[in-house]
Amino acid sequence: MAIELYKNSFITLEDAQNYFDERYDSEEWLNLDEKNQEKLLITASKKINSFDFIGSPLEENQPMAFPRNFDMPQDIKDAVCEEAICLINKSQNVHYKNQQDNITSISLGAGSVSYGTSSFSEESKQLISSTALYLIKKWIKKGYNTPS
Repeated sequence: MAIELYKNSFITLEDAQNYFDERYDSEEWLNLDEKNQEKLLITASKKINSFDFIGSPLEENQPMAFPRNFDMPQDIKDAVCEEAICLINKSQNVHYKNQQDNITSISLGAGSVSYGTSSFSEESKQLISSTALYLIKKWIKKGYNTPS
């Protein structure tokens, strides 16, 4: 599936290439073919799209949360890139999955692994990248709307 800006992705492949050209430790991304890079950007955009952002969509039935009644924030674009690169490895990491499932320790024979007591918030369970979550937090609605 090809990227269609604001239909299945918040950024273009060119935007991502520019981001990763300047980002340290981007070899995993740069070694992927364009088809897989596009899939990662689409997946990351869809995950980020699940948040309730401030402002209003430009059109009533648009497929994604952006564009909105303000310019596309660079934070959202950067968050897509950060989530995409984390998807390459962390989604397959058994220890990360265990922590997300609130498993605190595992024992196999004489060996064991403990993950600590920190738990994942519901927001952090939506994204693998803590950097991506940090970048989008200021654009997420806080609190609840109450009818007048």
